[in-house]
Amino acid sequence: MGSIITPLSEISTKDTLGTDINIPVFIQFTPGYCVQVVHSTNSLREKGDRSINTIIASPHMENPDVVYSNKNSMEENYRYFPLLRNHGDVPTKGDPVLLCTIGKVNYYLGPLNTINNSPTWNDDLNYTPEKIFENNAIGEVGARGLSGESLNFNKKNKYKRLIKLRKEELDGSGGNFVENETTGDYIIEGRHGNSLRIGSRSDNPYIFMSNARDFDNNVESLEDGTLISITSDGTLQQHFGGFIDLESNLPFEGFKLASDISPNNNRNMSDLVTTIPENGENNAQNLIYDYSDNQILFHSDRITLNSNRSGGTGGIYLSSRNDIHIGAGRHLTVSTNNDFIISSERTFIGNPTPNNLSRDMESMVLGDKLKSVLTKIVGLFDKIKIASSGQPAGIQTDPTYQVGVGEEIGTLITEIDNITSTKHFIEPNT
Repeated sequence: MGSIITPLSEISTKDTLGTDINIPVFIQFTPGYCVQVVHSTNSLREKGDRSINTIIASPHMENPDVVYSNKNSMEENYRYFPLLRNHGDVPTKGDPVLLCTIGKVNYYLGPLNTINNSPTWNDDLNYTPEKIFENNAIGEVGARGLSGESLNFNKKNKYKRLIKLRKEELDGSGGNFVENETTGDYIIEGRHGNSLRIGSRSDNPYIFMSNARDFDNNVESLEDGTLISITSDGTLQQHFGGFIDLESNLPFEGFKLASDISPNNNRNMSDLVTTIPENGENNAQNLIYDYSDNQILFHSDRITLNSNRSGGTGGIYLSSRNDIHIGAGRHLTVSTNNDFIISSERTFIGNPTPNNLSRDMESMVLGDKLKSVLTKIVGLFDKIKIASSGQPAGIQTDPTYQVGVGEEIGTLITEIDNITSTKHFIEPNT
């Protein structure tokens, strides 16, 4: 059971004869440890859907007069349900927990934090192997088995608990403040380097979602396996600092576009962004890296956006009131089973204003117009007159026309017809 009524030696009174009597007290929450967990229908103590996420737990304090007639009733009396309906941290074997009984139903809270203060694992300081459940700890030997832990739990790396350092440029320096204090955040930490942080700098809110953080790091960073950040104030460099690129082993002081990170890259996305006339004289640092208003960062080894609904209502829509920039450090491919449509006032292939190079972009050829002009040029051949002993004659009257030039002109007209593509089109001039 969880909640108990038990006498405590520290609390007593005297009867009518002056004899000390211990007074029973009600204890709502009692400490205990997790013996088994029902994670799925394959779990050892599974008893149907109702038992999912329940635990078999051993309380460290019990009513002294409770006696169970058989092992099955013993197990069910030591089964505990999550106290909160839709928010909880499912324990693992050996975790310390709090147990209680409300409305004749056993509940648990936990896992508890102990003096380890570790998000990965905290030892139960009150554990003693008192109860033996059927099939408990089969094959589990050594210190971990004797302490009731599961050997399936990976304790190789114990991750550091997340911290929050004061950042003067984000937390503000105006007014009265204490230098070594900042505002606390609401943090959900997983056991192995994943977390959700909902907090703020000064009165500017942010949300960080991090996964695969290095076990020795105690803050989210650009070196995490995956990082999603939603910020309302401050640059990405101010929030996350610098990083070391694992592929090139180069250090960077702050966030850097992945397409521009290679030292041999001569077609940087940041360079192309600065060619937009509306951006004025701003350089890439101002346009990209010094931005400090509302923004979302998706940062990972691979990001996949996939829409799998067929028909007219499905798809992916990318829209921006200003600009959309796409950069790739190696290749960019676009494939479609039907039409590829680009609608723009002007279309440039290549950088229209490359650095340190003065030249004008070349115009694309309009295929239909070129075909028409070349056809007219070839058509002039028949109208060309040549001098003769009589009156001027056309080129076709020349005896060599049919056996030489005529055949070549016919072939040329066919090739002119093939100049225009049946699959790719360019907008005509107005």
